Formats: sequence, structure tokens, C-alpha cells
Amino acid sequence: MSVTVETLEGRLLAQRKVLAHLVSALDGPAGDALREYIRDRSHMSGDEEDPGAVPGEGLSIEGALADEMHHISEAAEAHRKAT
Repeated sequence: MSVTVETLEGRLLAQRKVLAHLVSALDGPAGDALREYIRDRSHMSGDEEDPGAVPGEGLSIEGALADEMHHISEAAEAHRKAT
């Protein structure tokens, strides 16, 4: 079985949805700490990037990681508001 880009994207989206539901379901200090952890990592700090530099592979990975954390945070917040 070959893995396609579409298959990988579908799997990642499914994982994002499950994670968002889990994050939104946690209450109390543990849930607050997890949501803060995700929010804190949902953007790159100013010292992590050089606007004049050509982005390298490491920066691309860090950017994708921050972007995914942002998506998980948004989805979790939307789920919390819906319930």
C-alpha cells in the first residue's frame, strides 16, 4: 500500500480533531496548563527567525509545528465553546 499526500493529510487532520477534543475536555489546572502550553507554542518567538535569512529546513519544521499548535488551540477552543 502506497501512502499518498492525501492519506497523510487525512490522518493528520483526524489526529488534530482527536487532540482538540481531548484538550477541550480537560478541566481544572491540568487542562489550563495544557492549553497554555499549546498557546505558548502556537507562534514563533521573535528571536527564532531572521527576516533577512532564507528559511532553512529547521525553520520550516518549527514554523509548521507552531502552525499546527495554533490549529489545535483554535479547534479546542471552538469545541469548548460549542459544548
